[in-house]
Amino acid sequence: MWPALVQLLELAPHVTRLVPAADRYLQSRAENRNLQRLAMEEMAARLHGDMGQLAEAHAGIYDQVNQQSETLARIEADVRTMRLTSDEIEARMKGMEARMARLWMIFIAGMIVLAILAAVMIAMLLHIRQSLHGS
Repeated sequence: MWPALVQLLELAPHVTRLVPAADRYLQSRAENRNLQRLAMEEMAARLHGDMGQLAEAHAGIYDQVNQQSETLARIEADVRTMRLTSDEIEARMKGMEARMARLWMIFIAGMIVLAILAAVMIAMLLHIRQSLHGS
């Protein structure tokens, strides 16, 4: 047991020099932990603020998307109405074209009948005139 005590006495001057170094090391570690904790708290506060700003920006974008969706819905309804109106006008135009074709056919037939009647009238007048001059 004495030899262990002698060795401890030999180490005593070294231990007395190591204790203040160990104390400084432990204090610096505690200070580093405090600094790290403060830095983390500050980073968390900034992150919280950034998340708040991001949430506000998201809300603005969400409102814009909703407004654009409503606008697109109105435009879609207008386009649908215009398409129905266009189809209706196209149907009317086809009906008018068919009537115009029939009217042209009636007009051409009437002109042919009129030409035939005119030819018959001229032939009758010539025949009457010949019969009046010849008798």
